[in-house]
Amino acid sequence: MKNAMIWITMAAAAGLMACGHKVERRDPGPPVTVRVSEAAPRLMPAGETYTGSVKSRRAVTISTKMMGRVLRLHVEEGQSVRKGQPLVDVDAAEAQSAYEQAQAGLRAAEVAAANARRDLERFTSLRAEKAVTEHQLEQVKAGAAAAEAQKAQAEANLKMAGTLLSYGRITAPSDGIITRRWLDSGNLAYPGAPLLTLEDPSDLEIGVAVPEERSRLLAPDQAADVRVDGFPQPFRGTLTSVVPAADPMSRTSSVKVAVPPGTSLRPGQFARVRFDALAEKVLAVPEEALLTQGQMDGVFVVEQGLARLRWIQTGQREGGFVQVLSGLSAGERVIAPVPAGLQDGTPVEVAP
Repeated sequence: MKNAMIWITMAAAAGLMACGHKVERRDPGPPVTVRVSEAAPRLMPAGETYTGSVKSRRAVTISTKMMGRVLRLHVEEGQSVRKGQPLVDVDAAEAQSAYEQAQAGLRAAEVAAANARRDLERFTSLRAEKAVTEHQLEQVKAGAAAAEAQKAQAEANLKMAGTLLSYGRITAPSDGIITRRWLDSGNLAYPGAPLLTLEDPSDLEIGVAVPEERSRLLAPDQAADVRVDGFPQPFRGTLTSVVPAADPMSRTSSVKVAVPPGTSLRPGQFARVRFDALAEKVLAVPEEALLTQGQMDGVFVVEQGLARLRWIQTGQREGGFVQVLSGLSAGERVIAPVPAGLQDGTPVEVAP
């Protein structure tokens, strides 16, 4: 009983001491001068990014005009070539035989024509001496004319045979880059069947498949932001065409974006495109107003002369601004930039 009374007495004394102690309140100090910016709707690029491939606007599909086995391919995919450079050798044994036959035919025709010209000269002299009749001379003239015609025909045959023989070696029709090899050596080539694809790297575009409902907002001469893998800087491209008919399988429309000259891109590179016409107005604040702690983003809002920390959900960032998805309303004033050491509840004074 005695011990219980002692504990009660000590507790009462402690209570009296606590009641008599004055709690010190920290002086918040003078207000911090800050600059503010209003959270406001801002036009920002659409969040969706569409993928496409860089390709040449001038692409040539190279094929052979004769049937034959591919003897050799002189180029590889990605290789640059010059006009007239050998690309493919096709077996032209039959064309070679036909060319040799045409050469022999021309030689025979030339001999026959030469003999006919000598006969004509001789018969012309004999006719002047009245040693032959006019009818005989006319027959010799006809024979000489026929020999000359046969010679001309033989020359045309040789020219055609030479053209066919030339099909055995295919050369580059222009400068460019080989972007695809359709066949390897040893395969049989058919007239019109593709062997190689040659593209001009000086005139490029990007082909993009865009969903049908979004493509309706696009039109030629609009601008787009383009990023290409392996290319250090994004660039601005211009839409050149929008095919209104959608692919029935994928429900997408084909959109083409011109690549400005001097970008050093190559056909086949992978590109990501964002279209200006798909931009939307979103609530945004300056990026310098953002306070990041771990994976959380916040801003300081000015409320009744105090800086109040507000955690927000952010979206895309563009041009020094960040999209606010939630946690903030339009018109609220946020502190930007955030002074060092600013704490929640700090008195602030907005700079004029």
